[in-house]
Amino acid sequence: MARVINLKNNDKRKQTERFKTVFLAIGSNRGNRKENIESALRLLRSDKDIEIVKVSAMLKNPPQEGIKTGYFLNGAIKVLTLLSPHELLNVCKNIEKCLGRDTEGRTYRPRVIDLDILFYEDKIINTKDLVIPHPRLHKRNFVLIPMMEIGKDFRHPVSRKTILELYKNVVITQPQPALKTVQVKYKGLNKVLDEAAAI
Repeated sequence: MARVINLKNNDKRKQTERFKTVFLAIGSNRGNRKENIESALRLLRSDKDIEIVKVSAMLKNPPQEGIKTGYFLNGAIKVLTLLSPHELLNVCKNIEKCLGRDTEGRTYRPRVIDLDILFYEDKIINTKDLVIPHPRLHKRNFVLIPMMEIGKDFRHPVSRKTILELYKNVVITQPQPALKTVQVKYKGLNKVLDEAAAI
């Protein structure tokens, strides 16, 4: 469910600058996954230059991509922001650090919280510290299924395929692990994705 954005009259920046539409991936596979994700959502929402519009339900799925233990909760978030891509990246990294994520050493390992920028409008960015669109999102059903709920018609700026088209391709080409939905509290609401309807 979308949150109505209420801009304060005295906030000159919000009056003069245009919000950018961004999709984020969120995940956790250490500790209390639900609480980790809910804490990350609260921290995102507390930033004056970020407005959360939609939050998908969270998928409970087995570890993948070299991580051997610990189930994941994964979801997607649609936000509006006045931040630049690199400013938003810094916010995400600060939230990860605040919640206890260890960023040293191996890339693929269990993490308390993971926040990735999937899309920033239709921008294509390829720098040392930031690649947008996320380079592996089109191969990840645990990203595409939540994105189906909040942005299935969004078009990938490189492939020009919609999220729905990307998801159908993953279903055809890859074996699909069993996935379950998990209730996550956001703004006092419990959101549960009806997998059958989303697919």
